[in-house]
Amino acid sequence: MEATETIMITDDDPINIEIIKSILIKDGYKIISTINGKDCIELLKAKKPDLLLLDIEMPDMNGLEVCRIINNDLALKDIPVIFVTAASDTLTLKEAFDSGGTDYVRKPINSIELKARIKSVLYQQKLKKELIAKEKLAGVLEMAGAVCHELNQPLQAIYIIMDSMSIDIPKDSYLQTDIKDIKHQILRIREITKKLMKITKYESREYIRGVKIIDIDKASV
Repeated sequence: MEATETIMITDDDPINIEIIKSILIKDGYKIISTINGKDCIELLKAKKPDLLLLDIEMPDMNGLEVCRIINNDLALKDIPVIFVTAASDTLTLKEAFDSGGTDYVRKPINSIELKARIKSVLYQQKLKKELIAKEKLAGVLEMAGAVCHELNQPLQAIYIIMDSMSIDIPKDSYLQTDIKDIKHQILRIREITKKLMKITKYESREYIRGVKIIDIDKASV
């Protein structure tokens, strides 16, 4: 089965990693793993997986400490964490959620429960990303509308000035051609601003030096 999301497993017991891996790999997940907290943080930064399955009881740096570090790192905090733990006491589970965990699965692993919780968390993450994208689009369109509104008045004024100038310039003057070109470009800008104000979906494209801009030609109204 073709790999879909990438899931990272961190557990100090390689056998546990292999058990979880054997369950998930059949569903097409790409699996990466580490056996300690320090390596977990480094691999998260390098690979940015879609989800982390994290053991709580580990030497040196336990899962709660790892999760706190993730939750305080702007580059990592959006990666959901599902704790995998043998603990069942209320205090440990409370600490798991307080540290930034999204969910938990108890050991010994039940494959049906594990898959269901992973699917649920990944679906929630997808909805979250879609919501962020919609909010970002709304902000972009609001700004575009404001800019377009402010541009239209000076554009109209320039167009009127060009009209007035053409009346006082001889018809056979080369300036008439220049004025005609200027008016054409003004109308072109006005059409672009009108389209910007009606955009509902957009795509961005590379501009210069890594800067991205809205691709007007691919925008939907």
